[in-house]
Parts: sequence; C-alpha cells; structure tokens
Amino acid sequence: MIVMQEFEVYPDPEGGYAVEPCGLAGATEGDTYEEAVEMAVDWLRVHALAALERGAEFEGGGLGHAPSNGGTIVTVATSVELSDIPAVTAAEAAEMLGVSTARVAQLCRDGSLSSWRVGNTRMVSRDSIEYRIAAKPGAGRPCKAAAEA
Repeated sequence: MIVMQEFEVYPDPEGGYAVEPCGLAGATEGDTYEEAVEMAVDWLRVHALAALERGAEFEGGGLGHAPSNGGTIVTVATSVELSDIPAVTAAEAAEMLGVSTARVAQLCRDGSLSSWRVGNTRMVSRDSIEYRIAAKPGAGRPCKAAAEA
C-alpha cells in the first residue's frame, strides 16, 4: 500500500528544521532540510505501519495545504506492507511469553496482542509481545473487582 502525506518544513528557531504533518498531530525535525524531509518519510512510515498493525487504514491529513509557519509544503510517499512489521508466528509468541498457543489466541482476540493472518498462519507483532512482557502481567485470573473496573 502506498501512503502519501503533506508536511510543512520550516526553520526551527533553535537550529535545524521542524517538520509537521499537515492536518495531523505530531512533529519531527532534522539538522538539514534534506534530513528533515527524510524524517518526514520516517514519520509517515511509522504511523502507516501502526495503522496497518491495528487493521486500520492510514488516515492522512489530506492534500492542498498552505504553509502556516512560513515554511514549505512537501508531499512524501512511502510503501508499507504487513510483511514490513516485525512479527513471529503464534507458536513462537507462545514460547516467548511462556504461555500456550490457546492463550496467545485469546490475547489476540481481546486486543492484548496485535495479530493478523497470512494464509493459515497467525502472525503476532513483536512490539505487542515486547509490550506484554514489559507490562509483566501477573499469573492467574484477574480479581473480579479489577475485571469490572
């Protein structure tokens, strides 16, 4: 999938260049104009991959913007695919998490792990696994009061 987004690139009062996506929240920066544009492409790629991982389309800020900070508008594009997201199979995820594959399937269904299918194989995002490991959820079922909160 190819995604496009306009960015405004303008001199940063502290040096370098600031980069803001038109019509969207966020920003990035670069030391040179060229580096700032490269950072815009990186910003777009990260956000487009995050949308793909959630199973959503990247909602860009549209086209045809005028500068609002005295800079220039640049349009950047990048190609992203699910295969660009670092992922492992559900069985590998289960091994990494120390749980059964049935538990991985449950975590995928409830949104605790980001996953998608490639043919008959369920792929699980490495980032969601690492987030789950870092969160250190306790063993066993949550207490009823916590589940209702």
